[in-house]
Amino acid sequence: MMFNLFKKKKPIARFYSLQEGVADLHPIIPTASVKRPWIKLPSNPHPNDGSIATKNCPGIKLMLNAGWVLTAPADFIITTDGDGVNFKYSEAQRFNLEQGSGQDKYIDFHDQNQTERILDDPSKSLKTVVKIHTPWRVELDDDYLLLQVPVHYSNEKRFTPATGLLDPRYAHVLNVQLFWHVLNGEELVKAGTPLIQYIPIPRKAYVSSHFNFICDEATDEDRKMERSFNVPSNVEADKISAKIDNGVLKVLLPKAKSSLGRKISVK
Repeated sequence: MMFNLFKKKKPIARFYSLQEGVADLHPIIPTASVKRPWIKLPSNPHPNDGSIATKNCPGIKLMLNAGWVLTAPADFIITTDGDGVNFKYSEAQRFNLEQGSGQDKYIDFHDQNQTERILDDPSKSLKTVVKIHTPWRVELDDDYLLLQVPVHYSNEKRFTPATGLLDPRYAHVLNVQLFWHVLNGEELVKAGTPLIQYIPIPRKAYVSSHFNFICDEATDEDRKMERSFNVPSNVEADKISAKIDNGVLKVLLPKAKSSLGRKISVK
């Protein structure tokens, strides 16, 4: 029997909860496990060009499978009164996050003096940011950081989590800051609701000086590449035609006879 002595070990990404039961009831989950009802709907290619359905877009599919998602570890309610600043809250549970301190936390806030200046549109978000203290902590391979982003394409309109980079070497606590968009009303966020997505990125990748950065004009080789594309194997290459119709390039790819269905007469 032969062993590969040079096989590289998988990097470690360990999420652990200080609160018993949370890891079983409402664990951090792979992003691909987030329920998105629209994915199950029938595919509708573009009616004019037959391009792929949205759910099959490579860029979207990669995003829907990248990293992990932290879900709400317990129910909470946020109530706003229309003043654009304040909110009230109620919690189903608090978590003892500091052993022996007696400081139980779940819902907290960053006041408007800290956050108002970074709001893209203060008229559409509460000036006070809702802060979620979670019992989650992370242990990550030293070569990686965590990019934290909203859980995209999940149809969540009540809040948007703050985007940022988490370096577990210095900060291993997973708290979530929510820009709250419901300015007048009461909203229940149920336990298990996706709150934020964590995507591992190489530590070197976030430093621009790590790359030999080039920004220039396309070369002849670049333009040749741009004009080329992969032709399906069942196409008659010598009969391919193209024309521009109202500014749109239309390419005709006739199927080879060998790939066409046969007509069978039935008596």
